[in-house]
Amino acid sequence: MENIIRPRGFTPTDAGTLGALMIVGGVIGAVVMPALSDRQHKRQLYLYIAFFGAIPGLVGLTYAASSMLLFVSAFFLGFFLTSAMPIAMQYAAEVTHPTPEGTSNGLIQLFGQGAVVFVYIMEAMKSADGSFTPALLLAIGLLLVSGFFVSQMKDPQELKS
Repeated sequence: MENIIRPRGFTPTDAGTLGALMIVGGVIGAVVMPALSDRQHKRQLYLYIAFFGAIPGLVGLTYAASSMLLFVSAFFLGFFLTSAMPIAMQYAAEVTHPTPEGTSNGLIQLFGQGAVVFVYIMEAMKSADGSFTPALLLAIGLLLVSGFFVSQMKDPQELKS
């Protein structure tokens, strides 16, 4: 985090606060959003909310010039982006039934490890002044592409019809 925000004049302390707020937002989001999704039996809607709700947080993380905006953005990014994982895991378990839940979720976790490639891409895209703005814009684009894939999903009760 520090390397991402340092070119804009933020301190290591700001980076620590940003990380903490992102984690707190993520924990809250991972409890609230899946509970709402379960209550309504809607996975697609809540994945839309998670991906598109994360975009303003990521934009704020990319461009924020004030600490307050940076911290609010970090909280919202954590809240929305982290909440997508349990919803997606539940969706995978429902659409792959009768396959054991551990198998479908394990495969998702395995392929999720490929995200380390994005870290290398971020480093390669770093601008001459050390800014990660191009890579963060790519991440926003990938969230938009993910939204397209979510549009192709159907909630499990719709699949049974």
